[in-house]
Amino acid sequence: MSDEIVTMLGVGATLLASGGTFALFLLRLFGRLQENFARLEDRFDRLEDKVDNLARDHQALAREVSELRGEIRGRLGDLPAAAGAG
Repeated sequence: MSDEIVTMLGVGATLLASGGTFALFLLRLFGRLQENFARLEDRFDRLEDKVDNLARDHQALAREVSELRGEIRGRLGDLPAAAGAG
């Protein structure tokens, strides 16, 4: 075999090896990226649950405050206006 053929085969083998290494690197990187997205999605799901719970608590408290306001108005509504201003 001539030196040129040996050189071409060596360069070809080097290119194939480096291409395979790069492909494996990209595959591992893609796998890590998928794991990170899955963790991020879990965090968003937990955050969404927390926000939903806070919204439910807010609605319940708003009803309670509304009932309390109505009860206070009912009890204090018959007081004269001057008594409430002092």
